[in-house]
Amino acid sequence: MPPKPAKKRTAPKTEGAEPEKSRRGAATMTKLIAVTAKEIDRVGLAKVDVESLLKKSKISKGSLYHHFGSKNGLLAAAAAQQFVTYLQAEGVAFRTLIENCASKKEFLKLIAGVMKITSLKRNREFRQKRVRAIAMSFNEKNLSKVIKAEQLVVTQYLAETFAVAQKRGWIKPDIDLVALSYFFQGVFIGHILLDITNQVEYDERWSEIAFKALQPFLVVD
Repeated sequence: MPPKPAKKRTAPKTEGAEPEKSRRGAATMTKLIAVTAKEIDRVGLAKVDVESLLKKSKISKGSLYHHFGSKNGLLAAAAAQQFVTYLQAEGVAFRTLIENCASKKEFLKLIAGVMKITSLKRNREFRQKRVRAIAMSFNEKNLSKVIKAEQLVVTQYLAETFAVAQKRGWIKPDIDLVALSYFFQGVFIGHILLDITNQVEYDERWSEIAFKALQPFLVVD
């Protein structure tokens, strides 16, 4: 009977090898997401080309499918990153503006101004990215989880921002601030219909109506 073959010896794992592998993987994902987000902004979601992404990021197709599963998985991850980044930045900026208001008059002027600048190009682009990410989340479970978690955080942060104004007597004391936060975001997102039709002649009137819709929650007299 021939002798059994000797078991193949495996090299001992190097300490720190797994963390280093994880870091490389995270760096690959971050780079590819960043390139994809720029490409979405440049050519639009429907025209994003995988080969172009791989060439620009210098990342292999195998890595793409290993980390994201598919092109749609990568697009969803990029949409999630845009969703999170923009919401966080806008939330911090809005709180700073409210904290810097020295009077009720300034606060009301700020809210009216926010409604008025909703139609600006920067806000249109932000709104489109937010709506796009929400739409994609219906077919991408991972994206849905990210958006749900981030939406809860952002809404709570906005409610705490409104609490600053409520404590100063600028928002009525009986108003549920979480509900107000959802309503406020809904008004902002609702402008997407005007974005689609591009009836710019209605922007000013929309801003006036949007501000009036918020007045029942505010101390205006």
